[in-house]
Amino acid sequence: MAKKTTRSRHQENKNTKFGKTGLVIVGLILIIACISAFVLLTQSKTTHSTASNPIKTNTSNTIVSSSKVAIASAPEVKDTGEAGWVQVKSKEKLDKFTDLSVEGVTIYRANNPKVLKTAAAQIPGTYTMQDMIDKYPNTLIMNTSGFDMATGQIVGFQINNGKLFSNWSNTAYGSAAFVINKNGSATGYDLHTPATEILEKGAEQSYGFGSILIKNGVTLPDDGSVNWMIHSYIGNDAANNIYLIISDTSVGYEGTMAAVADLKLQNLVVLDGGGSSQMSLNGQTIFASQDGRPVADFIVLK
Repeated sequence: MAKKTTRSRHQENKNTKFGKTGLVIVGLILIIACISAFVLLTQSKTTHSTASNPIKTNTSNTIVSSSKVAIASAPEVKDTGEAGWVQVKSKEKLDKFTDLSVEGVTIYRANNPKVLKTAAAQIPGTYTMQDMIDKYPNTLIMNTSGFDMATGQIVGFQINNGKLFSNWSNTAYGSAAFVINKNGSATGYDLHTPATEILEKGAEQSYGFGSILIKNGVTLPDDGSVNWMIHSYIGNDAANNIYLIISDTSVGYEGTMAAVADLKLQNLVVLDGGGSSQMSLNGQTIFASQDGRPVADFIVLK
């Protein structure tokens, strides 16, 4: 009897061990099954479509706005001939040049000046400020329109001597221009006005590279084009005085607009900036280029 009892207890212990082991195995199987189900569920929700995955954008793959303007064609010439002067007619008599600068923003007002645009061809060549000072002493000079630094080709809406040599374009660099007319008036335009219409209204010179900030006395919404970098601008007031302006590094849009708030400008157009921005008066540098950069277009006032 004693031996039989001992064997029974041993068998019971053995069965108990097998039972515990079985429970562990079943538990592991359940855990593995849950993990597998979770993985499968996650994969089923994943898509490899680029439509739902963010991608780095560049010029070629960014979404094009549906608000792009159809540019009306107009006759263009490669060269408009030797640049000539236009007499701007202001409605009041003031000093020829007046310094209205504030901290961070260089501002010069010109009253009844004669104005010359140096770029007269699609590839006009580039020149330093000293080149301009040597050629046009006793004048107020500032860089204006932008250009392709690789090819030297002028950029934006360009007129000289009453002839178009670069039409509007649906780009940040070709959508606005400051125009001086044969009769001495000045106007701000954007690409909604066809080149032929602008020429018919007597356009003689145009300057442009960026956006238009003030048009016909109305301040337009900030489009983000004026950032922390140096920027050059050209504008006019209700009396048709011409303003040449350069905002320094970190002034930005708000600082620039605050600096010109009391000038009651009718038009204000953004020009080339960064290392291109530079200004001189009567042979003396007022605002030097950061890198002594030669540029393709200057405005000269006397």
